[in-house]
Amino acid sequence: MYKMSDEEFFKVYGRMPRRNNNKNKKKKVKVYWSRIAVALIAVILLVVGIVKLASGKSKKGGAQNGKASVSSSAGKNDDYYAAPENKETDVVYDGIELTVCIDAAHGGVDKGAVGEDGRTEKGDTLKIAEALKQHLETCGVKVIMTRNDDSYVSVEDRCRIANEQGADVFVSIHRSSSDIPGSDPHGFEAWIHNSRPEADKAFAERIMSKLNDIGISENRGVRTGYPDDRNVNYPINELTKMPSVLLDMGYLTSSIDNPLLDANLEAYARAIGNAIITTARDLGVTDDNGARLRDGQLLSDKTAPVEKSKKPESPESKSDESSQDEESSETEYPDITEYDNSDEDTGSEVGSDETIYTDDGMVYHYTDPMVTE
Repeated sequence: MYKMSDEEFFKVYGRMPRRNNNKNKKKKVKVYWSRIAVALIAVILLVVGIVKLASGKSKKGGAQNGKASVSSSAGKNDDYYAAPENKETDVVYDGIELTVCIDAAHGGVDKGAVGEDGRTEKGDTLKIAEALKQHLETCGVKVIMTRNDDSYVSVEDRCRIANEQGADVFVSIHRSSSDIPGSDPHGFEAWIHNSRPEADKAFAERIMSKLNDIGISENRGVRTGYPDDRNVNYPINELTKMPSVLLDMGYLTSSIDNPLLDANLEAYARAIGNAIITTARDLGVTDDNGARLRDGQLLSDKTAPVEKSKKPESPESKSDESSQDEESSETEYPDITEYDNSDEDTGSEVGSDETIYTDDGMVYHYTDPMVTE
């Protein structure tokens, strides 16, 4: 296409051609910054909402799975059996100069109590003892175990081990049981020497308090002597030099205590360990940093006169007796054979009709493996 020059355009039209001076200029674009800011905020809120929603579903699923595992062991779906939220908060301990003897009751041919599902006391006590040992050792505590496997150790040997190795405190882990038809007792309790030594009482009370904080079916308190006779003691409380506590960690025959123990075993172990460490500090065995303040092992005053108390009419009877040191009333107990240390024959072969005396003071027949508290 022919394009006229300016001179030719002038000759034809008598004027110069008009030019568009804005042709080469860039067109200005208006930016709406406020709209962009609003859109950006909306996107951020949307992303945050999606993340929270996904996290909530994950936690809910985990809680449901945890509950299912607990309720399946008990055959129930009640939230009561789920692990409590109030877990033991560990104080930061390190290098605690303390020696603790942990006694996993029963073992070997002595099964202790046996549940309907074949669950044994000796198995549960070893699990609890091992969890307690692990926690105490992480705090620097020296731990002595009366047994590390499924082996039988006599009550005399258990006490001798603690005495000779200089333990500051002795904790014997047990589980209770009941064979009373139609009954379903439950609850945790601690037993100490019937002379109520102050150190023993302090350890027992702190342990029960810590366990209660975690969540137990019933706090049956700190008790003295022996279930059917307050004038005698459990052998481990009688034969040990240091403060000692026989701790009954719920009823193995209970539909409540078993799922609670399974759900909170590690929390219970930490609670017991922290209670021991804290009480040792309060008694002046160690300082706030765990450094040793006392020379030699901590000894218990178990020679004080025994306060006589009325023996219950029968092991099954429920007494209304209460004392300042016993925070719970008496409850039902099955028939119990009293401890008799006159028979020292503990080396019978399996399958014989002879007997041994177990760590809870019960007479145990090889031909009848059921041993109850």
